[in-house]
Amino acid sequence: MLTELTLHHLALAERLQIELAPGLSVITGETGAGKSLLLTGLGLCLGDRADVAQIRAPHERAEVSACFDVSALPEVRAWLQEQEIDCDGELVLRRVLHADGRSRALINGRPVTLADLRQITPWLMDIHSQHEHHLLLRKEQHRLMLDNFAQQGDVVRRLAQHYRLWQEAEAGLQGAHHEQQKLGERALFLRHQLEELEKLAPRRGEVELIESEYDRLAHVDSRREHLLAALALLDDEEGQGLLPQLTQLRQRLQQVGDEPVLLDFCQQARLQLDELRRTLSEQLEHLEADPARLQWLDERLAQLHRQARRHGCEPTELAAVQERLQAELAAIEAGLDLAQLQARAQQARQDYERDATALSQARQAAAATFATAICAHLPALGMPHAQLQFQLRPLASASSSGLEEVELLFCADPGQALRPLAKVASGGELSRISLAIQVVYAAHSQVPTLVFDEVDVGVSGRVADAVGRLLRQLGSHAQILCVTHQPQVAAQGHQHLHVEKRQTEAGTETQVRPLQHEERVEELARLSGGAHISRETLQHARALLEQTIEVLSSS
Repeated sequence: MLTELTLHHLALAERLQIELAPGLSVITGETGAGKSLLLTGLGLCLGDRADVAQIRAPHERAEVSACFDVSALPEVRAWLQEQEIDCDGELVLRRVLHADGRSRALINGRPVTLADLRQITPWLMDIHSQHEHHLLLRKEQHRLMLDNFAQQGDVVRRLAQHYRLWQEAEAGLQGAHHEQQKLGERALFLRHQLEELEKLAPRRGEVELIESEYDRLAHVDSRREHLLAALALLDDEEGQGLLPQLTQLRQRLQQVGDEPVLLDFCQQARLQLDELRRTLSEQLEHLEADPARLQWLDERLAQLHRQARRHGCEPTELAAVQERLQAELAAIEAGLDLAQLQARAQQARQDYERDATALSQARQAAAATFATAICAHLPALGMPHAQLQFQLRPLASASSSGLEEVELLFCADPGQALRPLAKVASGGELSRISLAIQVVYAAHSQVPTLVFDEVDVGVSGRVADAVGRLLRQLGSHAQILCVTHQPQVAAQGHQHLHVEKRQTEAGTETQVRPLQHEERVEELARLSGGAHISRETLQHARALLEQTIEVLSSS
């Protein structure tokens, strides 16, 4: 569960700290007040790409952090343990943006990659956007929704892998037949390439070693100059070096009196400086220019670079290229094992068919249940007669996603035939169906925090009230964060956060604060009546809030 979100110097947020509670938290505020800023900050913590334009002027960096209670999430704690990240039940995701474009991500203080943040995100939070209903126009989305509802994500990923291996094996088998006709020519070409590489004899790590040695030899004079200067600082002819001055210091301290500790310090310093002088002298003694060696290194690098250009690789990759060519030549000379390739293709096909059949059965079993669960919410959303059905049509040939095409069929009124959703549903109907789908997902989800970003756009009155009740119901077993402009939805919140812009000495700032009962009444009135709030609007808002509280307390 998300317990705290903190934003520093991000856009309109100078310093913003929000504490969040279980249940349904509604977030309201005027357009442009900064509601989307909260989701932006949250997205950065979860691995979204950063934009330096988000850093608040005149600061050079912005910082966001999100704190989660993961004591009830064993998967997260196991993942953290694998990454050797300490966790006592609290997880802190932190992101730091710099004006020069650099970005840092941290988990519980440990630097991580954005990929790490994105890997852990599905266990922590699920975000539903107000624009998700547009995805319903794509049949591919219908299949993804059904597979997610049927909890077949692992099977789908495994199936795609089996399909890839199967296609690669088939392509390899077909290629093997053609390859037999060109074995001689290819083998001759490989031997010629290997002849050059074997003559050159590149070694792994050789380029780095040569460049390092070349750099040392090329700067012998500079190194000698610095070593001589360092020795002069220790002990010069005029007696101004550190060692003579240290002798003078010891003589002075001897005049102080019985201070053995001070004299011991001087003695230790003398020993250290003597050792430093000896080491510098040895380095200077062994520092010799070697023009012949430098020339050989230069020629060796040139040879490695020329050969790398011929093979279209980096010089550091030549040894690996040689090994690959040797393996390819060995395979050719041994003759291609067509039987082995056929067995591999057959095994890959069997693996694919096994998982594809299991996936088809899971889709068939889940299709009716999923459609029924969606339809159960549609009457409350103003679509009392709507019907939905997942249609599964066999494909002419196998695909990486299975053996069938999935499409969602829809009709809004009784007596009408079910037709493809994308062809017959209006924008408003798509929006409501999308909301019902998201509610069904949420009810079956194990994710502890669900975010709904203005998913109630385009609804009002009784439908908005139904949306609010659905979200409140979800809040009984998960933490729900909902950005809304609907008073009926806002009235259902266990916690009501208000976002507003204020003028401060630092300029315009976004601020967020929890509303108490009377403040909630005023905010609901603003949502209902706009800028001008009449006494009747306030009465209506108070009745809406108190009626919600009364219904909830009685239930």
